[in-house]
Amino acid sequence: MTIQVPAGVVVYQPDTELLGRLLSRLEQGGRRLFIFVNGPLDEQANELLARFPTARLIRSEDNVGQGAGLNAITEAAISESFSHLMLFDQDSEPSADLPEQLLARWTAETAKGARLAVVGPLLVPPAQGHYRPIRYSWRSAPGEGPLAPVHFAPTSGSLVCLAAFTAIGPFRDDFFIGGIDVEWGFRAWSRGYGSMVARDLTMVHRWGEAASPEAARTPQILRHSGLRRYYYIRNAAYSLRLPFIPLSWRLRYALGQCAQIGYLVIYGRNLRQTGAVMFAALRDGAAGRLGPAPPGLSKDILQ
Repeated sequence: MTIQVPAGVVVYQPDTELLGRLLSRLEQGGRRLFIFVNGPLDEQANELLARFPTARLIRSEDNVGQGAGLNAITEAAISESFSHLMLFDQDSEPSADLPEQLLARWTAETAKGARLAVVGPLLVPPAQGHYRPIRYSWRSAPGEGPLAPVHFAPTSGSLVCLAAFTAIGPFRDDFFIGGIDVEWGFRAWSRGYGSMVARDLTMVHRWGEAASPEAARTPQILRHSGLRRYYYIRNAAYSLRLPFIPLSWRLRYALGQCAQIGYLVIYGRNLRQTGAVMFAALRDGAAGRLGPAPPGLSKDILQ
């Protein structure tokens, strides 16, 4: 089989075992890999990346965030004249031919006249670790066919049409991490490009952190570190002002945020630290102060 679709991964302090499994599957057949190294790596991770001759490494000495990394690998794929790029988180577990399967779906759907930015698989949690499943935001009631429209597709597993990417614009690097796929998906729809999920094609994906059996039902917001909570709440608060996000979704987003903040207040371990993170996130989101977390939030609060 001729490999047509390159793969891109943003790497940040990776689990080398999981990253090695991902890259080994993707490189089969000589697939082109675009890897953004987001900050310094240890010796073991550097040795791992050196074992993949088809990889183009793009390095940043500092952590510049997921959005900047996604933009870098996407622009690299465009510079090499590829038509599509499949994006992965560093611990995803796709089948070796998933990019080609999704490209076939994209080709068949666009032949019917659809304008698609993204086609992705259905993400499922691994059997171990008690990870929370992804909750999809379907744009309409899914029909009987395998493809169903979503407001946005999760970044990992997204097959991105690079012509659509050019028309829609880059990912928000000032979001740093958290909600990047949400904003871009709504922006894509506003410019006439849809996002679809192939519900019959699954991919194992780890959303957040593993949990003990006793904490298996713990809401996702309580599993995040203070830093992830800051970005998640801040970017959600900022997104409420974006004109291309429908009013119904903004209301839903706001109610969801209120519920999650309530969980944090009631069940959070340290109310002072939790309050400091939430206040800073809401303040910065409302004011449009984005980018890296402010240095005024100490490391002990953001752990």
